[in-house]
Amino acid sequence: MSIGRSKMRMLFFELLQVALGQREMLCRIPSDKEWAELFETSLKQAVAGIAFAAIDKLSAQGQKLSTDLLYDWIVASEQIRQGNKRLDKCCKQLQRKLNEAGLASSVLKGQGVATYYDVNLRELRQVGDIDIYVDGGREKALAWAKKEGITVRSWDYKHAHLDIWQDVTVEMHYRVEVMLNLWKNRALQIWFKTHKEELLGQDTKKLKNRELENSVILNTYGTNQTDGFVTPTVEFNAFYILLHIYRHFLYEGVGFRQIVDYYFTLKTIAGKNKENTTDSAKEAVRRFGMEKFAKGLMWVMQESLRMPREWMPWEPDKKEGEYILEQVIAGGNFGRYDQRLQHGGGKWNTVKAVCRHNLHIMSHYPSDVVWAPAWFVWHKCWKLTHSL
Repeated sequence: MSIGRSKMRMLFFELLQVALGQREMLCRIPSDKEWAELFETSLKQAVAGIAFAAIDKLSAQGQKLSTDLLYDWIVASEQIRQGNKRLDKCCKQLQRKLNEAGLASSVLKGQGVATYYDVNLRELRQVGDIDIYVDGGREKALAWAKKEGITVRSWDYKHAHLDIWQDVTVEMHYRVEVMLNLWKNRALQIWFKTHKEELLGQDTKKLKNRELENSVILNTYGTNQTDGFVTPTVEFNAFYILLHIYRHFLYEGVGFRQIVDYYFTLKTIAGKNKENTTDSAKEAVRRFGMEKFAKGLMWVMQESLRMPREWMPWEPDKKEGEYILEQVIAGGNFGRYDQRLQHGGGKWNTVKAVCRHNLHIMSHYPSDVVWAPAWFVWHKCWKLTHSL
């Protein structure tokens, strides 16, 4: 890596650290060109809103950026704020409809994890899709969509894409997550079943046959509230969010938005001040062969975000962390800037791109990567034997 690229990387990390309250100011005032590059990097990593939170702090200390770029950053951040308000509203509406139909549900990842963010950063987390788990299996979930007259745009083993709103994409999960290693995936589905109450945020019996707005909802913005939505417990997310990052890292790519998500997940757990809170997550990570990745990610979060060591369930691994960090920087959010994943479209081109991307990961995580081709064949056969 060139000295110039190394310096820009450190400035980007410092900008995130200021936003997260782990640093007061940058080590130096960036030039106009460097500010522009910082803005571009924050967009690629889907943390433009989070990085913007540092701007006010820095401006008060004389570390200002140009007016034109400031305007662009303000516009991007305001769009993110409005997007969060829109998705929060849609989450509440969607869960209310599901609850009225007697289906328990839980908002996964994005809008759910945003509830862990510091208050001043919550609306600045880059929005994506709505991911919602619906309890009861694929047939019940799809039957509900059909009864509601909702178009199912596409579906697979894990979830279905629903056309409910024109401006919001909804992924309805009937399986929380999958692993492409077929043996691990079988065990993973059992793990999710045994942790269903944590997945649904509270006792399943309390969720069924009750009006959502009249029930006590746990884990909404860190407190019990009656106007929010149901999310998994933070103990559940200690494993699940890491699994989500791991899966994307292996097969698509992952950016700093997901890493900051896990930063706030672990911060929330640390704030609960309970011993053995992450025991279940640590056991699951060991069981599914993710310890090497978990340790590397701890180093990444320590190096880039200054995450305190006492928040970390695993000992940081510098060597693995350096490898992970290089992939994150190169690929950006969901690997969209990774040249190895570029293709001309179509399912088989996607498969070829994933296999090409996985070649360099093989030496680090062979037990999961080597299964990718077998998974695509198995999944094709699975769809042929299951109807919409």
